Amino acid sequence: MNKTDCANRRIDVLAIGLFGLAVGALTVGLAQIGRIPEVDKVGVLVIALVFGGLVQVLAGITDIRYNEQLGGTALTMYGFFWVTVSSAKLLSTGTSFHFDDMLYIPIDLVYLVFSAVMIYLTAFRSVTLSFLHVIITATFLAMVFARLGWISETLPGVGHLGIGILAFYHAIASLSFAFTGQALVPLGPPLLFADTVVVVRPEFRRVPG
Repeated sequence: MNKTDCANRRIDVLAIGLFGLAVGALTVGLAQIGRIPEVDKVGVLVIALVFGGLVQVLAGITDIRYNEQLGGTALTMYGFFWVTVSSAKLLSTGTSFHFDDMLYIPIDLVYLVFSAVMIYLTAFRSVTLSFLHVIITATFLAMVFARLGWISETLPGVGHLGIGILAFYHAIASLSFAFTGQALVPLGPPLLFADTVVVVRPEFRRVPG
């Protein structure tokens, strides 16, 4: 098997991470809008921990190691968010430790800013990936408002459903492209191009060699 065949048959770890995000986000979203009953809260947290957390972390580390920095960093950092929050809530649910929602506001704010930056960076990749981070940013903002008691969890739940649907769509598109080499499911063109960076900051121009 030559290098071209290997490249065509290589499993896209971004797709794996996005599948994990889709499962975790859809499950949490359905719970937040009331479609999954409160009695299943522990199960929801376990699914969020495994799929939203561990799957993304493993995919992200693999992506950083073998492919590229941007996608791997995003998957890893979002994965650690899901692991941390899900673990804290499981601990709060299953033990005498009961954490207030204010505990999660600092991490929500940090990830809100991180996601806003990712909107710009992923605009160099595709419309779908950039729009996914728009929804993620808006969801983090809604989560902060919900933790402050200003709104109910319905709006963050809708945001998580949007994240899950778009992550699943991107995962299917990415996986089909990795195996067929054809864009069977369109992701849209980049909104920004590297040439725009070179014009503004000439020192970023790549030097041959």
